[in-house]
Amino acid sequence: MATGIIIGLIAVVGIALILLKKKSTLEQTYYPSAFSSTVDKSIPDSAVSFGYKCVWFAVKTDKKNKLAEILKLKNLSECNWKVGIDKAYNGSVFITPAIDGWTLACGWGLPHGDSKEGIEEVKFILQALSKEFGDAQYFSTHRVTAYHCWMKATNGQVVRVYSFLGESGENFAIEGKPTKFEQTLKLVNTFSDEAKNEEYFEGEDLDWPDEELLMQVAGHWSIDPTKIEERNDIAAGLGLLALR
Repeated sequence: MATGIIIGLIAVVGIALILLKKKSTLEQTYYPSAFSSTVDKSIPDSAVSFGYKCVWFAVKTDKKNKLAEILKLKNLSECNWKVGIDKAYNGSVFITPAIDGWTLACGWGLPHGDSKEGIEEVKFILQALSKEFGDAQYFSTHRVTAYHCWMKATNGQVVRVYSFLGESGENFAIEGKPTKFEQTLKLVNTFSDEAKNEEYFEGEDLDWPDEELLMQVAGHWSIDPTKIEERNDIAAGLGLLALR
């Protein structure tokens, strides 16, 4: 009987260890910030891609501190890519080192732009950024609600806004002339006269916004963040980690 109890205890302990290991793996997969605190953020590292399920500004500058000032960020500290991107997905803001003349500020600590009010907030920020730096852009994509938004400002003026919420099947805002790349598409426009006819939405030539299309827009306008790790022109370095 004693032998049976011992064997049973060993089995229980074994199962517990397996479950703990599985839990640890899940935490690293879905909640990376749980272990990022063990990484030394002050050590420069190579670039890390991001973009899906994220929000970011792309600004034509290498002045990270000035960018942080206009975004009204606080608690600034130097930070490497690995920790910075991890924290960006968990409510902070990470300002990257410059990439081919562009600096990206990313993270869920930034305005989401997923409402009419939110779009106006982002437009106000873009005006300030582009007035200071010339060119500023904004991108937001949320997989769950299928929300996708891109905006562009030049010299203090917002020249393009496109936002679409897949969850409700409607545009929040469309402003300005489509850019060169957008002109190759037939983006869905629920504000158009054609959209008053239900057959409009059945058109096979319509281009519906999704994550991949948004990344293409970002790549044509400035930087596609999902391909950062593929580049060979980004030296190991440090960005800025902050809160807003």
